[in-house]
Amino acid sequence: MSKRIHDLFTRIYMRYDFMNHLFSMDMDKLWRRRAELIALSDSRCRNIIDIGAGTGDLSIGIALRARRMQRKVNIEAVDINERMMTLGRRKAGEKGLNSIRFAKGDVLRLKYGNNEFDTAVSAFVLRNLDDFGRFAKELHRIISPGGRIVLLDMALPGGAARHFFIAYFKVMQAIGRLVDPEAYEWLTGSVARYDKHKAASVLRKSGFADVKVANVFPGVAFIITGRRQ
Repeated sequence: MSKRIHDLFTRIYMRYDFMNHLFSMDMDKLWRRRAELIALSDSRCRNIIDIGAGTGDLSIGIALRARRMQRKVNIEAVDINERMMTLGRRKAGEKGLNSIRFAKGDVLRLKYGNNEFDTAVSAFVLRNLDDFGRFAKELHRIISPGGRIVLLDMALPGGAARHFFIAYFKVMQAIGRLVDPEAYEWLTGSVARYDKHKAASVLRKSGFADVKVANVFPGVAFIITGRRQ
């Protein structure tokens, strides 16, 4: 992640959760739940890395779901932005979760050893990466053979829905200008530019098998899944 993007999130971190819910029409919560279910549907899911964890919502959701399922998991929540992680630590602490460890780190230069995790998850991170190829190689390095990736993000859908979301994002940009014009121009613009199928192709070339892109209702969100060969 570039310094510019890091600085954007530093400026909006206190409003990030609220604006995320507003920007997604509150559906980001449902999208994360879908990602949580996919990750925990694999019985081998024990040692998890949440890459670009931000304020921790995905990590917290997985930890709470695992607790209800009486499943033991260890989650390493990694983000480069210390202020966002401060919020995440507070939220996890309020829910009595000790299975999450928040750690500062650059997702393109992860400090972990080879084959250290059996599952990698992320939410709304892919669009913010400067070098997706490097990210894919790092994922492949830290995940053990047979391990799984579950990557949630947003991109414009096709068909009639595309026109609706183009108009909707213009409204969100107008609202975002009241908070931080540059930040919300970036957030909405990155959705419009992102190519999820190209991302899936890069993951396949980096050594992941059974890579699939699944749209999540109403089509503006997607989840990429795959296994490390």
